[in-house]
Amino acid sequence: MKKIYILFCFFCLGSFNLKVNAQNPYDTAAYKPILPLYRDILGDTTVISKKNMPQEKQFEKGQYIFPAKPKNKWEIALNGGGLFVSGDVATKGGWGAGLEVRKSLGYAVSLKGQVLHGNTFGLNWQANSGLANNPVLTHSHPATDYYQNGGLFYYNYKTTIDEINMQAVLTINNIGYHKVARERKVNLYGGLGGGAMIYYTKMDALDANGIRYNFVSIPLAGYPDRKTTIAALKTMMDGTYETAAEGQADQPKFFDRVTKPVVTGSIGLGFHLSRKFQLSLTEKIAITNDDLLDGQRWQEHPYADPVLTGNFDTYHYLSASLGYFIGGKTRVEPLYWQNPNDYTYDAIQTLIKKNVDDLVDTDDDGVINKLDMEPNSEAGAVVNTHGVTQDSDKDGVPDAKDKDPFSPIGAKVDGDGIPTDGDKDGVPDYKDKEANTNPTGLVDVNGKTILGGGTGSGGYWWLPMIFYDLDKDNIKPEMYERMKYVATVMKMYPELKIVAVGHTDIRASNKYNEDLSLRRVNNAKKFLSEIYGIDASRIITKSSGETENLIKSLPDGYNEKFEGQQYYNRRVEFKVYDPKTDK
Repeated sequence: MKKIYILFCFFCLGSFNLKVNAQNPYDTAAYKPILPLYRDILGDTTVISKKNMPQEKQFEKGQYIFPAKPKNKWEIALNGGGLFVSGDVATKGGWGAGLEVRKSLGYAVSLKGQVLHGNTFGLNWQANSGLANNPVLTHSHPATDYYQNGGLFYYNYKTTIDEINMQAVLTINNIGYHKVARERKVNLYGGLGGGAMIYYTKMDALDANGIRYNFVSIPLAGYPDRKTTIAALKTMMDGTYETAAEGQADQPKFFDRVTKPVVTGSIGLGFHLSRKFQLSLTEKIAITNDDLLDGQRWQEHPYADPVLTGNFDTYHYLSASLGYFIGGKTRVEPLYWQNPNDYTYDAIQTLIKKNVDDLVDTDDDGVINKLDMEPNSEAGAVVNTHGVTQDSDKDGVPDAKDKDPFSPIGAKVDGDGIPTDGDKDGVPDYKDKEANTNPTGLVDVNGKTILGGGTGSGGYWWLPMIFYDLDKDNIKPEMYERMKYVATVMKMYPELKIVAVGHTDIRASNKYNEDLSLRRVNNAKKFLSEIYGIDASRIITKSSGETENLIKSLPDGYNEKFEGQQYYNRRVEFKVYDPKTDK
């Protein structure tokens, strides 16, 4: 049977002789200390280390307010997943495998060490011609001198990476406030650290007979798509990766390979399978100060003297790992799967059950009965600090049920607290200047009829103009929003007709301008009809040529000084059709 210690608060409150009454958990006679949570380890001295035992004894005697930190297990895990380089050559992916060991420093922070081994591959589907500064592909290596033999090369690589690194890992969500640790199945964590990596990069530059590939037979621009080009390259190349890439020695020993420091960052999810096992999914990025992980560091142009690319290479490791918790026979787990707040809330729950007169909240409104001026508030009610149901807008509908809890004071509302709108014109009665008029047309923000008004006439209603460039009849993209506005009004009012009138500036002949203004207005009509589906019969077109200029007395000829004013004369005007005035 588990050894349970009485909580610290009981020592402060004194001794009670209590009996259990299952029918009323708030009855003081029914009080019984609850089992502490904290993954079932609080109060069990078998999980407290000798080093922390003095603190535990002080806590039991009421001489220290914090319980001792429990023992902490290590995690050892095997991982595997996808490894790829982010550099100048398109990745084909790869694989990696590793071993990691993790130890908690506290509930949030832990240290994780990892060793990693893997291979990653890459192949460009577009040819490179900027080979002049790559020593492996020039006369420095005659066998692979592609620069002077066709001038084309499809960069490819196989990179073997071995890495050791250490990260400080922050577990983000294990210290929770609304769920006990044993019920949390997933942890989110992020890590930051560094280490060192050793790598060796090789290219497939020669066929099985040691002969350069005939990349010139593939057009410089490649086949029409990536898939076709890659298929052609795979057919041509043997995939042996026999040539050391730039910066690499031929067949070096392990510790003679290129060694670089790395800065690593990671983010991942941990899944709690049991007290012994954890499954993790992690994305790690390693930042290097090296641009040759993929064997390529030269920009494509200029052809004769390429310059270095602007960014170093990085590599990513997306992995899954299975971890096992080790560290003795005790029931503890790593601290990143524990929640120290479990104890705090356990103590609070105990005090609530113990101090029924002070802490019970009968109506569950967040205000204890001792301070609640309305102890029987309706379930879900929003209350103030005194437990009184809130009605912010004083409309008689409590905030919890009020769909508009901040309507103007004095506004007439319906049963849901929404200001009434008797004539259904979209303007609430409290600010409707034509309330209960049942308009059939469009109204303004004050409820006044401004379009239609039940008479079918146009009334007054502003529709935007659209403007044209000199001697043009097409509708410019910057006018599309205005055309959409016109179309929206016509869709809102299916019975509405409009008049569209085309205009020009005064330059050119009268006959030419009459034709130009007609083309402009017809294009506007066509736009509304084809783009927005407006019935063309609802659009009456007219053309005025240069006879009705907005800005008059402008010169008949080009003058840069007046071009901005000429622009406003080149227009199509829209207005609502009025059968009384528009014949």
